[in-house]
Amino acid sequence: MNFQSITKLILISFLIGSFAFCKPKEEETTDAVVTFLVGKAITEKAHAILKINDKVKEAETVKTDKDSTLDLTTTLGTVRLLGGTEASVAALRADQNYIKVNEGNILVKVVKLNKNESISIDTPTVVAAVRGTQFWGQVNRANETGTFAVREGSVQITRKDDEARVLLKAGEAVDLGPGVKTLKVREAAKAELAAMEQIDQMK
Repeated sequence: MNFQSITKLILISFLIGSFAFCKPKEEETTDAVVTFLVGKAITEKAHAILKINDKVKEAETVKTDKDSTLDLTTTLGTVRLLGGTEASVAALRADQNYIKVNEGNILVKVVKLNKNESISIDTPTVVAAVRGTQFWGQVNRANETGTFAVREGSVQITRKDDEARVLLKAGEAVDLGPGVKTLKVREAAKAELAAMEQIDQMK
């Protein structure tokens, strides 16, 4: 075996060894931080009572008591869970947040996102994709009804069972339910707009 063949053999062995011990780079995750809390809220998996500045990790579920309010803040925005709400932090990437709301009422305040950044709110019936906006969402798990209303910016609502889509702009709302065949945009009610005023308190 000549010198050139030996060199090639060593190089091939080195490359095989490098691939064998090289772990794929894991996608960076972040935590949500409790930035506001009135009343009691708990984490389902860790069985912890939350406090201000506590971190909520990816895949954790948070439940608020009937008269409680909790703000979860990430690098991309803040989600306020109102009383009697159950929400799961499904994915917390540096450039993508995916929050699953199983029941209750939420307020969302999202910073102006870059092109590759996004926040999605998943409910049992629809997915709301947002980009730099303020809105309110209500989910009633028992009868599969709900409402989304937008205060600022826009939100795209996609129904899961038939992929029907509607784009809500500031001052608009849509009602959801099993008997609703067409997603119809309506003017947001005064009460809905008034409820969203507390978004100004959110970080």
